[in-house]
Amino acid sequence: MQTDEFSSDHLDVLKELMNIAMGNATASIADLLQAFGTMHIPHLTITDMDGLKKYIDEALKYDEKYYVTKQLFGGIIGGEFIFVMTDESAANLGNYLYDVSQPNDADIMDAVIELTNILSSTIISRLTEELKTKVQFFAPSTEIISGNHLIGDEDTLNYHKIIIVSTVMEFQSHKISGQIFILARDETIIRLRELIDQKLEELYA
Repeated sequence: MQTDEFSSDHLDVLKELMNIAMGNATASIADLLQAFGTMHIPHLTITDMDGLKKYIDEALKYDEKYYVTKQLFGGIIGGEFIFVMTDESAANLGNYLYDVSQPNDADIMDAVIELTNILSSTIISRLTEELKTKVQFFAPSTEIISGNHLIGDEDTLNYHKIIIVSTVMEFQSHKISGQIFILARDETIIRLRELIDQKLEELYA
């Protein structure tokens, strides 16, 4: 796929902005969990729907169950924030946040949603702050799925050219980790490019 609308320089700037945003998110989650955490350097790529499916197949085990929370955001830029946790990590999160040895399904679901809300709001809000724009967040939804069903057939209608931003969050002391995917659609790529161009003009003015 041609990427002339979004150059390597644009990707470099976006990657640096995502590093800043994810650093803020890690600090917020560290406060929640009262533990040291790490966020891997984000990986950015421009692809299409087939590329997205391949990327997810490589990142997730097809036969493992995952708690998946999806949250749409919109504005001048829009897309979808997806947070993925294994059964084990989600149970450990529920155990820690609710201080119970055997958290029930509702506790685990609430804990995953709480964590996702912090991650999505911090990362996306900091990114849009850096780009001097704002977004609106929509209500998240969480479900338990197998890895190879992360993207449903209905999603193929929404995504054509896609920017994937992916990273891994880890809190080893609590055995809690998760994968973050941020999907930006065709029109968002164009708007991101314009906002990054404006930021570069300000920096070099």
